[in-house]
Amino acid sequence: MGDSVKYPEQAPTAEGEGWVAVVNAVNHLRDEIDLRHVENTSVNEVQTRKLDEVIRRVDALHNGFPNGDVESHRRYHETLIAKAEARTAFYKDLRSDLTKKGLWAVVATVGIIAWHYMQTHLKIQY
Repeated sequence: MGDSVKYPEQAPTAEGEGWVAVVNAVNHLRDEIDLRHVENTSVNEVQTRKLDEVIRRVDALHNGFPNGDVESHRRYHETLIAKAEARTAFYKDLRSDLTKKGLWAVVATVGIIAWHYMQTHLKIQY
């Protein structure tokens, strides 16, 4: 019993002789246990407060969904995403179509200008 888990290098010592030494050692250990109990209680209180905060935040997050229906909320956002993707595709196609038609308009305008130039300056009549 000379080996101690808590004190591997040296066992606790107490002043006094006989029973007085034992009582002093027990009192010292009791004081140390009380100190550790206070430390553990403080740590437990901190952890409890943190856990309560996490629970409060999860509850607040859950209350953020209409009627607490997470699945319906997800479907709503999927619908919004699909609409946004459709709108993006529509505007991409619109820009492409307008670019093609605008290019044809430029080509036609240049052709009309060339035709007018040939008729007025080169005296070509058709």
